[in-house]
Amino acid sequence: MGSDGTTGVLLNAEPPVDHLGNEIHRKGRGVMGMMTESAMKWMVVAACWMLAGGLQCGQAGAALLDGLMTPLEERLAERGENVIVGNFYAPDRADAHGPIGMVGEHTHNKGEFMFTYRYMHMAMEGMRNGTNRLANSDVLQRFTATPTNMAMDMHMFMPMYGLTDTVTVMAMVPYSTKSMDHLTRPGGTFTTESNGVGDVQLFGLVRLYAIETPSIGSHRFHLNLGLNIPTGSITERGLTPQGTVRLPYPMQLGSGTVDFLPGITYQGSAGDVSWGTQFMYNARTGRNSEDYSLGNSWFLTGYGAYQWADWVSSSVRLNYQDWDNISGRDLALANPAMQMVPTVDPRLQSGQRLDVLVGFNLLFPEIMGLENRLGVEAGMPIYQRLNGPQLETDWVVYAGWQVVH
Repeated sequence: MGSDGTTGVLLNAEPPVDHLGNEIHRKGRGVMGMMTESAMKWMVVAACWMLAGGLQCGQAGAALLDGLMTPLEERLAERGENVIVGNFYAPDRADAHGPIGMVGEHTHNKGEFMFTYRYMHMAMEGMRNGTNRLANSDVLQRFTATPTNMAMDMHMFMPMYGLTDTVTVMAMVPYSTKSMDHLTRPGGTFTTESNGVGDVQLFGLVRLYAIETPSIGSHRFHLNLGLNIPTGSITERGLTPQGTVRLPYPMQLGSGTVDFLPGITYQGSAGDVSWGTQFMYNARTGRNSEDYSLGNSWFLTGYGAYQWADWVSSSVRLNYQDWDNISGRDLALANPAMQMVPTVDPRLQSGQRLDVLVGFNLLFPEIMGLENRLGVEAGMPIYQRLNGPQLETDWVVYAGWQVVH
């Protein structure tokens, strides 16, 4: 997620005006109102890219890897080993799925359906600039209010379906609640809140290669080809001591833009040990209806897991994130009277963070032909560098239930 920061604006909530003092009229606030003609064009292009170009890319990549790996397969077969190519999903292992905090880390065989409910809680407290902690008094020398802490809860609903043995399709529908506490220079406090459906994300997971033998274990590669649909609100308002105002960027629920989400995932296992890594990039396609664009971002994660029994495994994961500043500016936040807290400044939104997380997976006996899994993962940052002042992250926890048919 990046810099889930802060909010709070103290002065009047007057509508934005141009240089002549005329009120600026805005487009509709609904999902379709947020989607400009350019955004619609990008959505069509992106959908074609996912469904056509993405499959061609996956087929080309698979062909290339086949050419590279065939000699290995032949050598292993000549040694009398049982070589399995294309066996991607192993439902009998507790660690067949990666840690629950990862998304799109495995694919399914043709006709398999999985539904996941995943919950995330993130707690943030204290301000930071660069790698240095800041006292509230440090921030209040420059701003008239400072965030002190934030809590974010996200409920994610994720269906997956094995379209073919090569392609799995997936959707993610999030619902978020955010709450931010503030301290003012005179010593007062107030809280702002927002909640609602966020941006829906669609993915095509394209298998590149999978091989399994007794001597080298199993190795699996797939592409993650995703598309972000701007269904989350970017015009949330909240009550402050001076009235109801547009909330700053970190308290909004969506990006307002159609974004590309390309990535690649690798998983391996040998005996009771498994491991994996994933790289994902979030490429913004332009400015939204409020004339700004969230910064591009990417993350690289890697984990190792151990299966203690057929039904339980534990994992340790490192997750590195990097996100850019906002481009442009929401005119509702551009009035100099609104520059009371750091979260309204688009130049103070970038950063990097490295988390370490510990988790476990539980595989339950099948019930009416349904495979049931429980995953829990929790961790905290061991490194944060924020272009602040920004709220720093203290800890994060994930929990999820997965049902496979």
